[in-house]
Amino acid sequence: MRNWYHFYCFIIGLLFTPHICATIFEVTPVQLSLSSKQMIGVVKVTNRSEKDSFLQLSSVFWQQNDGKDIYKTSHDILMTPPLFRLPAHKTQVIRFALKRPRFSMLQQTYRIHIKEIDLGRPNRLGQQLYFLMDISLPLFVQPQHIIEQFIWSAQRLDPKHIKLKLYNDGNVTLFINQWQLLNNPKNFMIAKQSTFAYILPGQSHSWVVAMKANIKPTDIESIINGQTKKSILQPL
Repeated sequence: MRNWYHFYCFIIGLLFTPHICATIFEVTPVQLSLSSKQMIGVVKVTNRSEKDSFLQLSSVFWQQNDGKDIYKTSHDILMTPPLFRLPAHKTQVIRFALKRPRFSMLQQTYRIHIKEIDLGRPNRLGQQLYFLMDISLPLFVQPQHIIEQFIWSAQRLDPKHIKLKLYNDGNVTLFINQWQLLNNPKNFMIAKQSTFAYILPGQSHSWVVAMKANIKPTDIESIINGQTKKSILQPL
């Protein structure tokens, strides 16, 4: 997966607001991984704003069921420093690793959270903690042998729509950010469609596409894990 581009997070007050920002963080990479060959990972956070910030790290175990993300509390990942002050225009290097290294036949998936916090005014119970924003990064613990397999399928729902489905039949996560339907390898039927979806092993993701009854797609071209793929559409 391509994971070396920068991710900018914009926040104001207690809201996730992409238009006006009080704090700007640059995080790289935005997709993290560990393997038997890379036991320790690194992520860098840079404060591009004019004010200091306090950041806290946490992690959750990430699963999917019927296309929905499910998160469970996890203590599998060791991260350091877990809590730190990040001055304006400075960069903090974060290191992470498995507490008990184990690598199975199936990729293990987590989410690393980098939260900006604000120590609020003291109240009767003591000091109150406010979260200003939360950057969530996927962390993939790679299997011993990577198998990337998937199946594209389509089903007519009604005279104006089809259901397009991508099933992950491999042992690593699929990240898809673009697809385009064809009725043969050289005849593009509709414009390229941008998307943003992670599909964990054994899971699927679906799209409902507007398409007239007399149009029958046979193939699809997609960008999965940074690579352009051409596939035959299977019936659902």
